[in-house]
Amino acid sequence: MRKITNKGFTLIELVIIMVILGVLAAVAVPKLGATINSSESSAEEAVIGNLRSALEVYAMDKVVENSSKSYPSNPFDALDDKSKNELMTSWDWDGSSIKHTRNDASVEYWSYNPSNGTID
Repeated sequence: MRKITNKGFTLIELVIIMVILGVLAAVAVPKLGATINSSESSAEEAVIGNLRSALEVYAMDKVVENSSKSYPSNPFDALDDKSKNELMTSWDWDGSSIKHTRNDASVEYWSYNPSNGTID
């Protein structure tokens, strides 16, 4: 006669596993949120840095053209069309400041001075 063996998990073992997974999730989710905010802030700083560089290239092109350094009234005009189109989905220029709408719907602002090309 064959001996019957149970090769499954008991209800207690499954409950303990669920509790452990719940604790791990409770610890990991807040850290993940902080990581997302940090990466979004880093990406914004990279875009602003690239925009500053594009503004300087634009100004140097104006020096070559007419011997006078000038900056565009819209800072995104210093970018090529492809870059400008990609950025304008979440970035905006309202006439006095650059704004970026984050994934969590919060908005970050930077001021732009077209007289000297500075972004603060």
